[in-house]
Amino acid sequence: MRSKKAVFLILMGIAIAAVPFLLRMREQQRAGQYINQLEDNEDEDETNKETGNRKKEASPYLAEGVIGMVEIPELKIKYPVFEGTGKVQLNEGIGHMENTIPLCGEGNCVLAGHNGSGRGTFFTNLSNAKTGMEVNLTTKEGVTHCYMVEEMRVVSPYDAWVTEDSETEMLTLFTCAEHGTRRFACRCVPVKDYGTERGNADSE
Repeated sequence: MRSKKAVFLILMGIAIAAVPFLLRMREQQRAGQYINQLEDNEDEDETNKETGNRKKEASPYLAEGVIGMVEIPELKIKYPVFEGTGKVQLNEGIGHMENTIPLCGEGNCVLAGHNGSGRGTFFTNLSNAKTGMEVNLTTKEGVTHCYMVEEMRVVSPYDAWVTEDSETEMLTLFTCAEHGTRRFACRCVPVKDYGTERGNADSE
């Protein structure tokens, strides 16, 4: 009887330990579907420009609000970006705050993502970001802008620094920190501005 109970407890422990791994696999699979669809759409746009062919009907993934993709190669982050930061969007990938500048626009574009919880692990590695790290942001039209991490901060959930306006292009990424009581945020500037007076001024 005791041996059966011990086996049961061991199996339960293995099952519980496997949950984060299975969630990660599920996220990677679904993210891959979105990204493949986005990349296929970009390739199709190039073909249409060259041949004059009409675009095919929009994919169901793009119809659900995918507006681009964010990638941080060194952190193995590569996820679709959705319009909005509601529950649905953040359970599928990274969310773009609707009251901020559009992707790759002039001003402060803000992206949010869950980390290390049952809700998702999309930005789990963001806290390992370092200054000078490359961040690539691609729109659904295939336009890619490359940024460099300029500054990191741990702020309150309502700190205006995250969403503050800017006259110049920049990208802000943030996720939960300290069990959800704070926010870890990265301020990124275009590669051409990294380390310049303009980039430093935007970070102050």
